Amino acid sequence: MLYLAAAVTAYLIGSFPTAYVIVKFARKGTDITRSGTGSIGAMNAHEVTGSKAVGISVAVIDILKGIIVTLFFQSHSGLIAGLTAALFAVLGHNYSIFMMFRGGRGLATAAGALLIVQPIAVVVYLAVYFALRASKLKLYLSSVAGIFCAAVPIFIKLADVPEAEILCALLLLVVLSKHAIPLRNELRNAS
Repeated sequence: MLYLAAAVTAYLIGSFPTAYVIVKFARKGTDITRSGTGSIGAMNAHEVTGSKAVGISVAVIDILKGIIVTLFFQSHSGLIAGLTAALFAVLGHNYSIFMMFRGGRGLATAAGALLIVQPIAVVVYLAVYFALRASKLKLYLSSVAGIFCAAVPIFIKLADVPEAEILCALLLLVVLSKHAIPLRNELRNAS
């Protein structure tokens, strides 16, 4: 029952469509799902509105979704409950019940969760991502490379807890799955 409660609560919190709501207010009724990439996340919110403040606001709230559910369930019920909440918060963000199961790509919400579980992973992701972007590598390719590199400190830390490793692997796969189509398009356009 505990893990079910963590999953349902985290999914509903993760499902809150931050970018959709903020863009609606910032751009007088603009539907982010019909603008830009259609993704309900911070990057598309920034691109659609042209506002860094909007993009940052969306990112911060989406990060907080991951932090809050992971911290709450981990501190009250342990690591596995926290990671269960983290996974379902990202699933909620990516497949929001309030948006007919559309959503973002899950990076910000996953980063929030990982700040609680293994903050070094977030540092590794950012370092790899920005280094690759600075060397002119494509956006989604840089992001996917960052995700794979971020997995290393996660799995090193959780090496003695196989259930935790499985949950983290699922979390990363959920994020990666949302990168598959844009990455394919990016690579196709580059060739």
